[in-house]
Amino acid sequence: MWRVNGRYLRPHRPNKIIRKHIMINLLIITHEAVGEAYRSLTHHFFPTGMPENIRILGVEPDEDQNDIINNAIAALQEFPENHGVLIMTDIFGATPCNAARRLVRAGKSAILTGLNAPMMIKATQYSPMAEDLAAFTETVREAAVKGIFAITAEPEDLVCKQHAEAV
Repeated sequence: MWRVNGRYLRPHRPNKIIRKHIMINLLIITHEAVGEAYRSLTHHFFPTGMPENIRILGVEPDEDQNDIINNAIAALQEFPENHGVLIMTDIFGATPCNAARRLVRAGKSAILTGLNAPMMIKATQYSPMAEDLAAFTETVREAAVKGIFAITAEPEDLVCKQHAEAV
């Protein structure tokens, strides 16, 4: 150890692995203004502004598939190359999902379909801390599923609140 200004410092250890924090980026591809509604939702829960790791792309009804893909690629290029990307779409099998499917690269990007509010909130909240794309994708998927309830009877107490806290 070295002593500098009354403090002891450890010597540099070249064999020690220093991990760089990797944030997962989010690309939301939806029909028309659905993405803008999710932008508003995100602003509601995160009032300081839209996190910098999120891009939203709305697909118009008459938009060409190649134009959608080119717009998505342009959005992806705004992200640092070494970060993973979770692409979330509104409907499986629809135009936004089909375009997103052509963007997937193993280990670099993943798609979740069926975008809902719990999915968007969980993804926005945890993407800056996420390091493993596959694990993060599964966490966000689980939040989406856990946020869906069929309520067929009159609530006895604060049933919705109790369930919401579990999600």
